[in-house]
Amino acid sequence: MTAVRRELEHYARPPFTDAAVRTLYVGGGRPSRLSPSVLQSLTDACRRTLGAPPLEETTLELHPSDASPNVLKALPRLGITRLSIRGQSFVDAKLRALGAPYSAEDLRDTVHRVQAVGVESVSVDLMFGGPNPSLSAWKASLQRAVDLRVPHVTLHEFGADSPSQRDDEAQADRFAFALRALGAKGYEPYELTHFARPGHRSRYQEHVYAHGNVLGLGPGAESFWWPDRTDPSSAERWANVPGVAAYSERLRDDESPVARRESIDRPSLACEYILLRLRTKEGLDLNVLHDRYDCSLRREKSATLNRLAAEGLIHDDPARIRLTDRGRLLADAITQRLMPEA
Repeated sequence: MTAVRRELEHYARPPFTDAAVRTLYVGGGRPSRLSPSVLQSLTDACRRTLGAPPLEETTLELHPSDASPNVLKALPRLGITRLSIRGQSFVDAKLRALGAPYSAEDLRDTVHRVQAVGVESVSVDLMFGGPNPSLSAWKASLQRAVDLRVPHVTLHEFGADSPSQRDDEAQADRFAFALRALGAKGYEPYELTHFARPGHRSRYQEHVYAHGNVLGLGPGAESFWWPDRTDPSSAERWANVPGVAAYSERLRDDESPVARRESIDRPSLACEYILLRLRTKEGLDLNVLHDRYDCSLRREKSATLNRLAAEGLIHDDPARIRLTDRGRLLADAITQRLMPEA
């Protein structure tokens, strides 16, 4: 934690202190293993250094094995308003296949105990595909999340970064089932893999998909920043060196932990905005794309938009493009078809 505090001190200056900090997300690795006192020190340091006003949301990623009474009792005092539980599945066979060190009953008990301490919002991550990928297990896992009245569900695809491990047709079937099953129970697919009941969207996720500033702290953390929000011609992205030892050593030696930094030009930012916004329920605002990113998709991709609409893959309103439920199953392919020419 000393290293994180040192990194945080580096950002105690404009433009970082000029930005209104809206959300805090404590995730990556297994932060719920930290003691309540260390978590308190971390959140206090962020608020103090960045001059954060009362936050709209503070999220902690929680591993079910870490949900001790001591940790759960401290959550309201720590200002944690949202928990993201790394559940994976409510089916024992699936958990065993994934090597999880807890059972489905442990996960259900964690959800009940979290709800009892009064955290405002709770999300559970569920994984589809991978070892023991039966459709019946997937249906059962989703149903148990609904039965537990979990207000937010995030879907994770096993092997999403390794095409050789994926069965695309089977994965599409599972995703399509989740769309129908969760939608029928009042869950809104506000982003491609994030489903929420009314009032339980993740504000952090919405900020990310609105192409907002993100300041990442810690080993391997990534950041995205607009140096000047009034000048959309460029932005910056950087990533810290991975590994606790290398990260800590750099900061101990008063060196920057940043391992990679890049400037992003306006055409590339336009592509990012298209990719991000097509994943959301509200979709891609063509006026924002034109005015802020200097990209006229209607002019450049008119024929493609017409074909996608005719194929039932997009809703093509005069100033907004949104994916249909069928289009959500083909989101990556549709995004590629709509990317501006280099």
